[in-house]
Amino acid sequence: MRHLYKIKRIVLALSMSIMLAGCDGFLEQVDTSGINENSLFRKAEDGYALVTGVYNTFHFNIDYMLKGIWFTANFPSQDFHNAGSDTFWNTYEIPTDFDALNTFWSGNYIGISRANASIPILEDMIARDVLSETEGNRLIEECYFLRGIFYYYLAVDFGGVPLELEVVTDDGLHPRNTQDEVFEVVRNDMQKAFELLPWKAEQALTDRGRATKEAALAYQGDALMWLKDYSGAISVFNQLEGKCSLEEVYTNIHEIAYRNGKESIFEVQFTEYGSMGWGQFGVNNHWISSFCMPKPISDFAYAYGDKKLYDSFQNGDLRKLATIIGPGDEHPSPIIDLKDYPRLIAYAQNGGAGEDAGYYQDENGDPVNTCGTVEHPWVADGSGYFCVKYWRNPEVCGTRGQNWFLSPDNVMMMRYAQVLLSKAECLHRTGDDNGAMAIVNQIRDRGFGKLTNSSVSVPAPAETDMMQIILDEYRHELSGECSLWFLLRRSGSQYEYIQKRYGTTIPTGKDLMPIPQTQIGLNQELEQNPGY
Repeated sequence: MRHLYKIKRIVLALSMSIMLAGCDGFLEQVDTSGINENSLFRKAEDGYALVTGVYNTFHFNIDYMLKGIWFTANFPSQDFHNAGSDTFWNTYEIPTDFDALNTFWSGNYIGISRANASIPILEDMIARDVLSETEGNRLIEECYFLRGIFYYYLAVDFGGVPLELEVVTDDGLHPRNTQDEVFEVVRNDMQKAFELLPWKAEQALTDRGRATKEAALAYQGDALMWLKDYSGAISVFNQLEGKCSLEEVYTNIHEIAYRNGKESIFEVQFTEYGSMGWGQFGVNNHWISSFCMPKPISDFAYAYGDKKLYDSFQNGDLRKLATIIGPGDEHPSPIIDLKDYPRLIAYAQNGGAGEDAGYYQDENGDPVNTCGTVEHPWVADGSGYFCVKYWRNPEVCGTRGQNWFLSPDNVMMMRYAQVLLSKAECLHRTGDDNGAMAIVNQIRDRGFGKLTNSSVSVPAPAETDMMQIILDEYRHELSGECSLWFLLRRSGSQYEYIQKRYGTTIPTGKDLMPIPQTQIGLNQELEQNPGY
């Protein structure tokens, strides 16, 4: 009992250190000001609030989603580049004291500690009949799922990291486990989670965003691929058949009206509610949109696209303008009309500089409804090409009259198309290229619009080698989201692929992120990744 009392004190401190952030559905704001040791964990809702605190790790800091996940998933692919103060991403020379990676590392371990501490408390709440076995065990499995998620994103970024699988009772200064050992934990946690989590169809709408069997299976299969157990991954991915499906229209995937839609397997919930400051804890918004928008809309505009990505799409591929737009292109979202933005009205008249005045007006004097013009592109500090996947909500694209925008849109972490392409890779690696190609064709049919128009003729892939076809499909389907670089690194082809597509040589070892120097200073048992 004394050990449990210590755990309660740990989680009480964690509970008081965060605002249970207000998000759609289950992430509802809770007033924690009256919580004390005598009142905590005596009602069923205390258990739910406890687990909500674990989910809130994704809101740990504004850098968590932007620089810990979006940057690391996209900048190393060379499809997108940094035009702000972090241009070192463009040459793979990430400094070991880059504070955002330290924030990401710390945030994940806070989430892991929250999950570890929550599990015995929930078990005790079941034993005291505060929670029924059904709801208590489901909450416990959510903790295993979330712990697996945090280790997953640590491993795809850094490789091997220290494993902490229970409440730390020593100084916590432990050496790194291997990357394979970390993915073994991810696999095991996802298997535990799968057993008692609900299928998405069984969830109440107010619970959308919570972990499901589909999410546990998707990450378990992914972990098995990192472990090179491709046959095992196929068996796991097969269990998603009939439970998930593709959106028929590619552009709908990221529309705000399709939050938690049928293709979505796991997405982090955000909302317009909450803190609006940089570096805040308990934030409910993210900065991905503001970083990806063009300079005339957002003064940040620190992430711009590479024309090589734009040019790599085959003619007729509708995924192109739903991924990256350039001079003269209209935004593909039906709810976004560039000429409606107040900041663009002024920009069209003034052009940001006297010599450009009037270049961005149509014949009626309104802003042109395109991403600049071919003759006078919105270049700013970048290329004139911009990611549009997280630029889908007109409420965060200029109507507030600010020079930056925090987005309330959810962030898609895993969707069914990624699972299907991963399964195609597994089939290829186990000798079934016909099965792999059938899946690729399914993805391409959607990408070219054949799912809604059977008369569309979908061209053959530009490549003939099956692995190259799959890598290109990862790129064209998922670039600008939260997984591309991780999938390239998982394939083992990252060095060759970037050399082939961009003529860029990745310095040896720089396909991994550096272990934050702050963490090495705190824990001398940690060894830096080779190359740093």
